[in-house]
Amino acid sequence: FNPDYVPTMAAFERGMQAAEDTIQQYKIKNGEYPHSVALVLWGLETSRTQGLTIGQLCWYLGLKLVKTSGNFTDRFEVIPLSELGRPRIDVIVSMCGFFRDMFPNLVTGLSQLFSMIQSLDETEDLNYYKLHTNNNRTFLESKGYSGTELNDLSECRLFGPAKGEYGTSITKAVNESSWKDENELGDIFENSLHYAYSRKFHGHDVEGLLRNNHVNVDVVTQVRDSIDRELIDLDHYYEFLGGLSKTVETARGGNKASVFVVDGSGYKVRTQDVKRSIEHGIRTRLLNPKWIDGLLEVKYHGAQNVNDRFENVLGLAATLGEVDSSVFSDMLKCYVEDADMQRRMRENNNWAYMSMLERLSEANSRGYWNADEKELEILRNAYEKSEEIAESETDVIRK
Repeated sequence: FNPDYVPTMAAFERGMQAAEDTIQQYKIKNGEYPHSVALVLWGLETSRTQGLTIGQLCWYLGLKLVKTSGNFTDRFEVIPLSELGRPRIDVIVSMCGFFRDMFPNLVTGLSQLFSMIQSLDETEDLNYYKLHTNNNRTFLESKGYSGTELNDLSECRLFGPAKGEYGTSITKAVNESSWKDENELGDIFENSLHYAYSRKFHGHDVEGLLRNNHVNVDVVTQVRDSIDRELIDLDHYYEFLGGLSKTVETARGGNKASVFVVDGSGYKVRTQDVKRSIEHGIRTRLLNPKWIDGLLEVKYHGAQNVNDRFENVLGLAATLGEVDSSVFSDMLKCYVEDADMQRRMRENNNWAYMSMLERLSEANSRGYWNADEKELEILRNAYEKSEEIAESETDVIRK
C-alpha cells in the first residue's frame, strides 16, 4: 500500500457521489446549498476506501482528480464555477492522530489545495471557502496574528489532536458516566482536536479558531466503510461523529447541523440521515434475535458485547440527540421484560447485565428515555434480582 496514491480514481468518484448526494439532500430540505461541511477523517477508513473522504471534500470545494500520480496538487484541476453549477462549499476536517501519522503527505497536500481555492479570482458569494477564510483573518487579527502566520492560519481547515496525541476522552466520560451536561462532551472534543495543521504549522494551538470555523457549518458527515460495523458497534462513532456534531451545535448557538452517514461498505455509495443509520444498527444488532443468540453462545464475553452496544447507544443519544425514547423501551422489552432472556443474560454474565440495566436507568434519568412507572418497576425488579445473585456469588468467592 502506497499512501502517495491516495485518493485513487475510484475512491474519488465514490466520494464525489457521496458529496453530491449530501448536497442535494440538504438542498431539498433547506432550499439552499450548505455553506460549510464538517467531515471526520480516520486513518484506517482512508486505507480501506483508498480515500473516499478525500474525494468528498475535494468535490465540495469544486476540485476534480485528473491523474493519480505525481505531485499531489498537480493531480487536481479546479472546476470552473460555470461548469460546477453551484458555489464552492467550504470544508472543516477533524482528523484522528492515526490519519496524521499514516498520511503526512495528505496533511500537507490538503493544505496546499485549500490555498489553491483561496487564490481563485472569485467572489465570496460563489466561493464560500474564500468568504470564511476572510472571516478567519478578521478573527485572527483580533488575536494579534499578522503576516505569513495570519495568511496561513486563515486558510487552515484541517484540525486534529496535539502532537503525540490520538483521540479524545469522550468515551471515558461516557463509560464512567462522569459527564454532567451534553455540552461538556462537545467541549472535550474541541479541547482535544482543535490543533491546527496547515502548510506552516503542525499541531498549533490556536484558541477559538476551530469554533470560529464551526459557526459556519451546515452539515456534519462521516464515512462508515465496513458492513461489519454499524454506528452502535464502535464507541469511536459517538466519540468523533457525535463529538463533532455536539461541538458544531455549541458553536452555532444550540442550532443543530444536518448529520449524514456515508455508507461506503457496498458497491453503491449511499448517504443516510444519521437517525436512520443509528436505527438500522439497533434493529439489525441489539433487537435482532439471531444476533443475540450468536453472541450468547460465547460465555461471559457475549453479554459484555451487548453491554458495549448499550453504552454506545447512550453515547449516540447524548452527542447526536437522534435516538428516540421508544428505542429504549424496545431494549427493555427485549432484554428485561422477557424472563427467559433475563435468565440467559445473567447466566452468561450477570455483571454485564447489571451494567445494561444501569444504562437504561441512566438513559431515563438523563431524559433520553421517557419511561413510564410500569417500565421503571420492571427495571428495578430486574436489577434487584441481579444484585442478589451478584452478592451471593461474591459470598461464595469469599468463602
